[in-house]
Amino acid sequence: MNAWLEVDLDAVSENARKVIAHVGPKTGVVAVVKADAYGHGIEPIVRALDKVGIAGYAVITLDEARRVRTQSAKDVLIMGYLDDTEITEAVREGFVLSLYAKEMVPSLVEAAKRTNQPARVQLKVETGMNRLGCQPGEALQLMASPPPGLQIESVFSHLYSSSNPERSQGQLEKFKPIMEAAKMLGLKASHHLTNSHGLPGFRDGFLDFVRVGLALYGVEPVVEGLKPSLQAKSVVMQVKTIQQGEGVSYNHLFVADKPMEVAIVAIGYSEGLSQAFTGKCDVLVKGTRTAVIGQICMNLICIDATDLNVERGDEVVVIGRQGDQEIRVAELAKSSGLRHHEIVTKLGKSLPKVYLGSPEAAETSS
Repeated sequence: MNAWLEVDLDAVSENARKVIAHVGPKTGVVAVVKADAYGHGIEPIVRALDKVGIAGYAVITLDEARRVRTQSAKDVLIMGYLDDTEITEAVREGFVLSLYAKEMVPSLVEAAKRTNQPARVQLKVETGMNRLGCQPGEALQLMASPPPGLQIESVFSHLYSSSNPERSQGQLEKFKPIMEAAKMLGLKASHHLTNSHGLPGFRDGFLDFVRVGLALYGVEPVVEGLKPSLQAKSVVMQVKTIQQGEGVSYNHLFVADKPMEVAIVAIGYSEGLSQAFTGKCDVLVKGTRTAVIGQICMNLICIDATDLNVERGDEVVVIGRQGDQEIRVAELAKSSGLRHHEIVTKLGKSLPKVYLGSPEAAETSS
């Protein structure tokens, strides 16, 4: 392989244990494994998480839900768009659907009739994100008079600024009347609101469940002791010497101010390393941090290899640890302006994965 991801499943399991301990025994943890488990691979991640007390899973598509089901019998919430045929199939297969718009109700009712079983839903309520979600009045009406065949199992909302406890508290105050109304109506439904970024400072919002993605993969240390589970690596293809005044890569965005050695590495934006990192990131080689120089290409980057004794075939770490040096996703996000989620999902979509630390250690997934 010229570029690949290494995923530490033991780190994922341990991160899950730390999150479960952090939220306490009264709050369950729903693992968000959409976008191929944030690029880490749904099946191995679910196998690892299912053994440590995860309450259930959340995905976007029916296909993702089916992939989870091959590894776990726990509930799977589908949060994305399904057409009428997919809604019927999802109801038939026992998945839980996010009911985020009143326009979905006829399709859900029809699916329940066709399959002769209830359409299991979680009612998503708008509290400030102004994205998906029923307005509070619509939610109250659905709870007071559930259409035939509709089984409301949970009521939830989504934080728009989850690292800001004050803003999150404001959303919780909007959500409380919905929870109180559900209780008064005798609706046996759970409630959830908080995601990974809400874990450090928004304990009031933990409720019955929290929905957690980034924390499980250790992308951000929102709970003490979380460990990154993903490393991105590549190899040196060629090393060459350039002279003062010579440029590197397209448009010569980098021009040498002295004689130097340049190593060409087999990873680029086609492999998920965005051009947004051009001139803004380092890599590790020979246990040393060194700069990526020049424009990032489709399948290649160039790095400063001066005085490093780099050779063809040497391992290069784009994300992860080498020796006592480490490059974390948070560093790349800060330098590039990209979100953590975007960085790991792009790499995960493009690169083959090697799984470490569990029975899957011998497996490689493309």
